[in-house]
Amino acid sequence: MTMAMTVAMTRAHDRSAERGQAAIEFAIVFLLFFAMLWGILTFGFIFAAQNTLTLAAENGARAALRYQLVPNNPNNPAAAIAIATAARIAAANQAANNTVQWLQFFGPVSVSTSQSGSCPYNANLLCFDVQISYPYAQHPLIPPFPGFGLFAPTQLVGKATMQVDPGNLLPGG
Repeated sequence: MTMAMTVAMTRAHDRSAERGQAAIEFAIVFLLFFAMLWGILTFGFIFAAQNTLTLAAENGARAALRYQLVPNNPNNPAAAIAIATAARIAAANQAANNTVQWLQFFGPVSVSTSQSGSCPYNANLLCFDVQISYPYAQHPLIPPFPGFGLFAPTQLVGKATMQVDPGNLLPGG
């Protein structure tokens, strides 16, 4: 075997080894960039869902704040107040459900509105709490990438509180 043949065989071997090395480097870099893209998309959707839940809770609180048309019964004001409270809660739930419609395609969204009694910061006011939750761990918006499940939230929650003067529960009150 001559020296020229040996040099030619060594160069051919080096080029094929370099091609294999480039393929391995490409695979590693591609996985890193794909994981970064997947993370950006996942957390972008989580951010959008969280903002939607917060907006829905705020919309529900605003809807509960508006006067609800109820029959005014001067003989039984407690019944009229109970009807007004129920109407406010129903309006809050309806407004919140309308806001989260796109999220309901992915999984169940729980909307709850309750009158918590007097507000903790002012006992003279009544507080209505609107809370909306979405079980993200059971119904992710994008299928999880291995390892990202550790960073994703299990539950997304939006909350809002609306305060009302008890004298203003009924229209003209």
